[in-house]
Amino acid sequence: MISWYQQHRELSEFEAMLVMGSYLLGMIPALAFGGPLADKFGRKPFTLAALGFSILGSLALMTGVFNELGLYAGRIFTGLGMGLAMVAVTSWVKLISPGPAGATRAAICTSAGFAIGPAISGAIVGGTQNPELAYAVHAAATAAWLLLMLTTREERENFLLGVVPLPAAPAPTQMHTSEANMKRFTRMVLPAAPWVFGMAATGFAVVPALSSAPGQSTLLYTTTAVVVTMGMGAAIQPLIKRFNDVGRIRLLMAGLAVSLLALLVMIAVSLTGSLVLGAAAFVLSGSANGILLVAGLSQVLDLAGPADIGKLTGRFYMCCFIGFTFPTFFALWRMAADPVWFIALLAALCCLSMIQVFRARKYLPGKSRDAVNA
Repeated sequence: MISWYQQHRELSEFEAMLVMGSYLLGMIPALAFGGPLADKFGRKPFTLAALGFSILGSLALMTGVFNELGLYAGRIFTGLGMGLAMVAVTSWVKLISPGPAGATRAAICTSAGFAIGPAISGAIVGGTQNPELAYAVHAAATAAWLLLMLTTREERENFLLGVVPLPAAPAPTQMHTSEANMKRFTRMVLPAAPWVFGMAATGFAVVPALSSAPGQSTLLYTTTAVVVTMGMGAAIQPLIKRFNDVGRIRLLMAGLAVSLLALLVMIAVSLTGSLVLGAAAFVLSGSANGILLVAGLSQVLDLAGPADIGKLTGRFYMCCFIGFTFPTFFALWRMAADPVWFIALLAALCCLSMIQVFRARKYLPGKSRDAVNA
């Protein structure tokens, strides 16, 4: 869609990337405040609000044909909906899914949504040259889900009705996240988080730009970029769950290593303009996204106390979505310097993240108290 707007609605590369990144204005407050509020008042109200904002976002985007402000407003509403959905639904899935299954299910749904949505919208726009029709289809489908969710009972309602047994309440000291686990969260999980969607965004937004002149990527290629990148992110998650041990850092380190490899391939794409290497970058970027999403979300849901699941999930996703600013910074960089150096800078930052995650392994469960306090 970004490429289509550049070619048919005469948006500059910077304006197009700014539109793409503007939904962070809705995303950040939703992630910051939605999680704690969902912990306090329940997940269902915020899931319904997420669907409502998503519908508003699609309707506002439809007005973008008359004024570019509609594109920005639509993206902000979409960000609000996505942020609330991520904190409310993720913590809801965790509460009804035992063990590590909750993290895997939530991560797969997130990546699948990023892949399926662009595939459908790309097909509609490619066939009709009418993005407003794609937004209308999305609004209608979301409204159907909203009606379905109105009839869904949250676990609190089920407990009151006796549908499922009420679990024993945790001791007050177990409700909140321990100091050791907070160190694990801030020093090990968060340094890897920006690469979750940083790799997704560079895969489907930056790689097509590296493969051609600004705004000249075809709709087919950019749609393929999103579908392959996010589709790979979803496809790899069931395959890696057997390696998902929250007592070790190997999955986080593997995700960062694949991220680094993807960035090195992107440097080659920048130097050669090869579409084949670009396709390889899509696959590697998507793989990194899927690995890091499962690894990071599993760590968060394991270390968070019951009263902090929504809050820490929101903070995790806030750091994840830092990566969605990469295309905007890339567009600014390319105005003044060779884009290959931007990718090289990202590779250097990825190496620093790997070093920090490796150093913070002492905060994993099972490590000695002396190691944790060191």
